[in-house]
Amino acid sequence: MKFILFFIAAFLLAGVASLIIFLNMQPVELVLTPLYENTYYHLPRMPLGLLVVLSVVFGFLLGYIFGLVQKIL
Repeated sequence: MKFILFFIAAFLLAGVASLIIFLNMQPVELVLTPLYENTYYHLPRMPLGLLVVLSVVFGFLLGYIFGLVQKIL
C-alpha cells in the first residue's frame, strides 16, 4: 500500500513540475555575479519553469544534505 501511495505522489509531483515547466517556457538568463571588469558569470538561457523546478529540487537537496551533516555531528 505504501508503494502505491508513493507512486501516486511521485506521479503527481512529476505532473505538477511538468505543468510548471510547460506554462513558463519563456527563456531567461540568470546572472550569478554583477559586472566586474567587463566579466560576469551567468547560467545559459533556459525556460523559466525549468529554472524554478531545478531551484526547488536543489534547495531540497541542500536541506537534506545539511540535515544529514547535522545528524552526524
